[in-house]
Amino acid sequence: MARYAIQRSVSYRDQVIEAVLQLLQTGALAPGERVTEEGLVRRMAVSRTPIREALGQLAHRGALHVRPGGGFVVPLPSVEELHDTIMVRMLLEPPALRMAANEFGPKQIQALNKAIDGEMAAASDENPLRFAQANEAFRIAIFGTISNKVLRQAIAQFNSHLHFIRASTLKDLDLRTKIIDRQSNITDAISTKDADLAEGLWKSYLRLTEDSLIAALKVWIARPKPNRGKAKKKSAVA
Repeated sequence: MARYAIQRSVSYRDQVIEAVLQLLQTGALAPGERVTEEGLVRRMAVSRTPIREALGQLAHRGALHVRPGGGFVVPLPSVEELHDTIMVRMLLEPPALRMAANEFGPKQIQALNKAIDGEMAAASDENPLRFAQANEAFRIAIFGTISNKVLRQAIAQFNSHLHFIRASTLKDLDLRTKIIDRQSNITDAISTKDADLAEGLWKSYLRLTEDSLIAALKVWIARPKPNRGKAKKKSAVA
């Protein structure tokens, strides 16, 4: 069982949050799985208080859902919910790309290229974590830097939605290559201040995201269900 080294210089709660987010990003915590205080206490050797605080924060962000029978569960969205989420992102994110093309200078472009370099370095890793982290760095380099604070906050609410995307799709090495190519083109459009092109490329990128995610979700839903009478009780974080 993997264990996490806890650093005293950072609050236990924040370290637990980061550890759980990594489990979500790699797919080690799968949609529909329970997450309990007891399981995290055993895995991380931390008291219940920071665990409870971390789980509350993760539920508030939408990365976990409160389970009626107790504990928490990794959310499993429906195809309709995913489509609706992408539709809202399609309204918010392309204008932010236009803003980035008009505002960004060499420092912001460098951050985008650094994130892409990180993706390229991790493109063939069997474990998707490093690629997922670089992918998140690219998103932050765009949406965390634009000048419109209200738009930044509106876009940030979909961060938990991205954990499912990364866990479900980033194990696909061919998709990673497509992501790198599209992000490189988007970065070029921003660096040349071609706002129309940057906006259009991001819309295409979101369509790729939607197609890949819905395909992954349908595969997940179609998976054979375990025999409840024979299946062992299991917690992904136990």
